[in-house]
Amino acid sequence: MNKPVLILTRPAPNAYAFLDMIAPVLLARVTVLISPLLRISGTGTPVDMQGIDGVIFTSANGPAFAPEGGGRTAFCVGAKTTQAAEAKGWRAQMLGQTADELIEAVINKRPKGPLLHISGQHQRGDIARRLSDAGIKTTAVNVYDQTLLPLTPQAKSALTGGKPCIAPLFSPRTATQFARECDDLRHVIVIALSPAVADALGDKHPQQLLIADEPTANSMRLVLETVVDWDRLA
Repeated sequence: MNKPVLILTRPAPNAYAFLDMIAPVLLARVTVLISPLLRISGTGTPVDMQGIDGVIFTSANGPAFAPEGGGRTAFCVGAKTTQAAEAKGWRAQMLGQTADELIEAVINKRPKGPLLHISGQHQRGDIARRLSDAGIKTTAVNVYDQTLLPLTPQAKSALTGGKPCIAPLFSPRTATQFARECDDLRHVIVIALSPAVADALGDKHPQQLLIADEPTANSMRLVLETVVDWDRLA
């Protein structure tokens, strides 16, 4: 049986966590390749909490490289980030699934400030500037970096070998890297976390482009399990 290939491009721990979410009956129908397109590493930048009223986390990587929360306030994007912040001792509040939703919610809350966005070297949304422009003084500190990686030889071989491939893509940056690494997407079903991720493919046109209803791993899983035409791939 010529199984379709499921190529997971998240950093390895996140890729395996996503794999654990997928129904075993579906996993039996695919060949899985882990090919991270990002490596997460700490920058070693110190975090000065003096005078800070609360922090912002937009990724679970933020709490991982942040100091212990000690019961201080954290405004978070998404459930996973919120859970990671709580586990690190922050009094975490989930304020939406996107940076735009978080910004709107923080503005409505009108915290005293100042706030600190504990983030990665590469970020979207310009949160600190937008909140500061709205009158809530916010600065940013980059505590981790996201280094781009090439596709593994096994993933490249699968993508160029004519086999049907499925690639869930979780960020615009990895989508751009995926398109850069793969010349021909005609045999690839891409599942994008959001329209912004889909747009990052540029002029590359996959066989099928599916977009999750919500920017969450669970929504990506639902697309994989229920929207992909598995009968046609068999």
